[in-house]
Amino acid sequence: MAVASKSAVSARNRKVPSKARAGAELNQKVISLSSPALDLPNRARSNAKNVPIQLNAPKPIWLLRLYTLQRPSSAVMFLLVTVMLTVYSWTVYSQKMWSQSYNKLESLQRHERQLTTTSEVLKNKLAVQAQQPGTNLVPQNPTKAIFLPPAPQRRDRVADSILPATSNKSKQPNPSPLGY
Repeated sequence: MAVASKSAVSARNRKVPSKARAGAELNQKVISLSSPALDLPNRARSNAKNVPIQLNAPKPIWLLRLYTLQRPSSAVMFLLVTVMLTVYSWTVYSQKMWSQSYNKLESLQRHERQLTTTSEVLKNKLAVQAQQPGTNLVPQNPTKAIFLPPAPQRRDRVADSILPATSNKSKQPNPSPLGY
């Protein structure tokens, strides 16, 4: 930059037409604006390349086809993720319910074993008490058994309530409700 400013000073001191002097000052401004100290760092400036950018350039066909596939594939991906989460949550829920039901089954089986054991202990205790001489219990003997004759068969009460209701209407002219 020091070199550019010396040449600008020497250009002013020489007898140069004013148009040429204005061009030199413009060159000095261009040089100072594009100096590495004011622009990018030296490292970035050395890697930067001037690449022309075309804003309205036609896009390649493969890129256009990728754009057209993007939206449906996003929708399909969303649906797959939703289905996957639903199946996963159903699996976790069903395993939880199965585990609870299995624990309940084990608990009921344990209670059943305890009740069976208690019942057998009570039966044994009653048998031991029955064998003691002070209880006045007599052992079973088929000769002392009492046999009862079977009871006569009864008619169904449901059939009796349906049949008399139709036949009693003719006998009772003014039936009163039973619920009052």
